[in-house]
Amino acid sequence: MSRLSFPALLVLTACAAFTAASFGENTVQAQEAENVKILTADGVKLHGVFYASGKKNSPTVIMLHPIGEGKGLKGPEWKSLAEALQKADYSVIMFDFRGHGESTSIDDSKLFWNQKANYQNVKSKEKEVIDVKDYIKAGGTYLPVLVNDIAAVRSYLDRRNDDSKDCNTSSLIVIGADAGATLGALWMNAEWHRHKYSPPMGFTLLSPKYVDRNPEGKDIVAAVFLTIQPTLEKRTVSVPGLLKVACKDNATAALFFAGKEDTKARDFAKTLESKLKTKNSKKHDYIGAYELNTNLTGVKLLQKGLKTDELIVKYLDNVLEDRKQDRVDREFRDSFFVWKSPANGQLIPAHNKKGEKNLNFDEYGRFLQ
Repeated sequence: MSRLSFPALLVLTACAAFTAASFGENTVQAQEAENVKILTADGVKLHGVFYASGKKNSPTVIMLHPIGEGKGLKGPEWKSLAEALQKADYSVIMFDFRGHGESTSIDDSKLFWNQKANYQNVKSKEKEVIDVKDYIKAGGTYLPVLVNDIAAVRSYLDRRNDDSKDCNTSSLIVIGADAGATLGALWMNAEWHRHKYSPPMGFTLLSPKYVDRNPEGKDIVAAVFLTIQPTLEKRTVSVPGLLKVACKDNATAALFFAGKEDTKARDFAKTLESKLKTKNSKKHDYIGAYELNTNLTGVKLLQKGLKTDELIVKYLDNVLEDRKQDRVDREFRDSFFVWKSPANGQLIPAHNKKGEKNLNFDEYGRFLQ
């Protein structure tokens, strides 16, 4: 049997918060999976699959697969979870990180190779192709750059939020496995330091008084991590540090799955719970570790016999019943954004040109501190 380690999960097997009946006239038939192409800020063409919900303005899940050769969005467990979430009236997008699966085309080679992080760490013999093996042995130096892929996906979803209204990026959910989960935590940290700003007429110098006090990270209502890793290849990272602002400071819901027989991952999940959850604080009830009776890891924790997909859906239903946020127009193309450096509060331009489809390219190293 799985071990329930915190109060929010005690009700999971009792009921799901949302049912088809509760949607009434807003319920529509779920659509077929849609193949999408998303261009990153540095010119990589990502392959993704979008599952439209059976409900307009539905909470939106971003799924992040493990990193490494042979990894990607394809796989029965990953697809099964996406379909289970879609059936439960979530919109879902999963995609191949650069160099994985079908995300191997460099659409703008000049743009890509002009980036220092790319030409120093990606050892490709072909200027218009990228493969994970071209950078995976860089000791983890390059992996934070993959957060640009997540940022590009969110930017795509923000535009879709306004244009199609078949997703709600004011209620975002992250689901990641292995190193993909760690990159998700890094992206969440960056989002909690990204703010809209309104540039004064005739001025180009950024000023704190024009920066929105609410960070974009407030749109992330929950995260589910399957065997989250404390490393990116050989590079050790502080996962509690990555999630401190989101979870410890702002009580973003986070569930850490690990196999009971995988003692290292199990103990790490418990450590994350203890470091991110404030005792006797009801707003932290949705933060915790969950043991599954298995020695499996990552995406394999979604095997049907474990019923993990059902637990995830019910967990998210409970979170959304409590914390769902209404869809609002994101106006991403016409908005300006800055990152606030976590080290010194310095303002760094993140999107300072109208009409652009992405945030500025960034190495995201500052958000590992």
